[in-house]
Amino acid sequence: MEQMNVFGFVTSLINASDVGILPMIVNFTFFVAYISMGAAFVFFLAQRNNVAPEYRTALVLSALIVGIAAFHYFYMKTLYAETTLPLLAEDAAKGGANYLEITKKSFFGIINYRYMDWLITTPLLVAKIPLAVAAGRKVGNVITALVVADIFMIVTGFIGEQYVADPSTHLLWGAISTIGYLGIVYIIFTTVRNMAKDAEPEEQWAYKVMAIFIVTGWGIYPIGYMIPALFPQFDLNIVHIVYNIGDQINKIAPGIVVYMAGRQLLERRSPARQVTGAEPVPAA
Repeated sequence: MEQMNVFGFVTSLINASDVGILPMIVNFTFFVAYISMGAAFVFFLAQRNNVAPEYRTALVLSALIVGIAAFHYFYMKTLYAETTLPLLAEDAAKGGANYLEITKKSFFGIINYRYMDWLITTPLLVAKIPLAVAAGRKVGNVITALVVADIFMIVTGFIGEQYVADPSTHLLWGAISTIGYLGIVYIIFTTVRNMAKDAEPEEQWAYKVMAIFIVTGWGIYPIGYMIPALFPQFDLNIVHIVYNIGDQINKIAPGIVVYMAGRQLLERRSPARQVTGAEPVPAA
């Protein structure tokens, strides 16, 4: 198998004719996710002073989320490109009899790193929602409850992934993990929703959009979790692709929502203020 060294990285010259189109799409989405989250990290930090003051913490959290995710995606894309693709290419050259086995081993090796990422980033994601509607209010207890429920969800889900060879145990831990997810949804649509009733219009909009992401965007993960147990012959490269695209949407988009709401709020309060954050020039 031909290889080349690019900026210190050993890159296999593999294409769809060597491994099929799905592995190449997985490789592509890993790389795009890494780049897009790195770019979002720079953007959110650069725009910190261009949002209303109470939104600056939430925007910094947005930068941390995508920055941490970019680091993990750099590692995952390298792992997939330098281990999975060569193994699939070698197997394809021999007839492709072990495609599903290699794909499964790769998927469950890489998913451990996904959980490392989720354990750090998803608590920050849920903490950001009350911060977006909490100007001048105490939200410590709400954030604590959301973070505890989120960590419970991630840890129990990770335990379940270790029992993928035992479908019953795998699904049992998935059901336990769902309790944490339902707790997050309950808090967001009760306590945080009540907080948003008295918030500024921009804050209410930000809450509604981010709450929708929790219900819809996060829905792809339990589906991906159940597929290996319910459909053992399913090509898990498809789940990789969905996770890679879903992670970009679920991590970057809420940060954009925070930026848009915070910027609109700042401009409404200070119409003469420039986008750069400069104070308006006083009248003569």
